[in-house]
Amino acid sequence: MDLISVSALVSLLTKIFNSSSEKAGEQLWESLTSVVRRLFGRRSTSVEAAKRLGERPGDADSIRALAQALVDDSGRDPQAAAQLRHWIASAEETISADEHVTNTVTGNVRGNVLQARDIHGNITF
Repeated sequence: MDLISVSALVSLLTKIFNSSSEKAGEQLWESLTSVVRRLFGRRSTSVEAAKRLGERPGDADSIRALAQALVDDSGRDPQAAAQLRHWIASAEETISADEHVTNTVTGNVRGNVLQARDIHGNITF
């Protein structure tokens, strides 16, 4: 049985909130909150952590808190953990499909051309 790790969940949740497709990110978030309520009940630490993250979308501390709560709650319920792993696999597949990038350069180009997906920081030629 594959274990659910905090770091993998942090990475996935971060991708959900940084998704290039807002619609895909929103759908995944709604799906996760529904799964969490169904698996762990409305008073679990995961539900509370999801609620806090929903109030502060993309907040790194809230993402980490939800990831930790999901790991803790799923550690107490093997069946819930299996269902959560299934959701994670599906979400990762959705995010991967959303990450496809196509760069095209046509015509007479004079000067520098940069092709990239995500750029964080400065670029100098």
